[in-house]
Amino acid sequence: MLLNSPIKMEWFYNLYEYKTKLNWLLYEYALEFYDHIMDSPMLTDYRKEYTKEQIAHFCTYHARRLKVSALKALKGQRKKVMFDYEYISDYYPLVTEKQIRLMNTIGIEAWDNMPFCDTCPERCWEDYDNRSYNFETHREFSS
Repeated sequence: MLLNSPIKMEWFYNLYEYKTKLNWLLYEYALEFYDHIMDSPMLTDYRKEYTKEQIAHFCTYHARRLKVSALKALKGQRKKVMFDYEYISDYYPLVTEKQIRLMNTIGIEAWDNMPFCDTCPERCWEDYDNRSYNFETHREFSS
């Protein structure tokens, strides 16, 4: 996860009470998704077409759209977090089905590649509705 990513913490809350552990988890997912997009050899053309900031905004949008699915999984209404194709096609309405599948696969890989959650004392997944102090204690670096 790049701390000098163009993704900003404040994109995940607009009021003090939204500094929740779930929003922190989604911020971390957006960072991970961004890294996966930037590292994927299959997305070279995508990275040429969009700036880093545009990609960061998409990753933020995608993570925030994922919130409903994450909440359903947390509340036991689903077995796992679902990655809907519409999270991509709504943002990029002109992309092909193949591109959507690829981006969705990379998103799932990014979610599954968050191993730090297993050892992190914050326990965002189990304690998702409580306040995360990470929004105050972590610093972002500009790129």
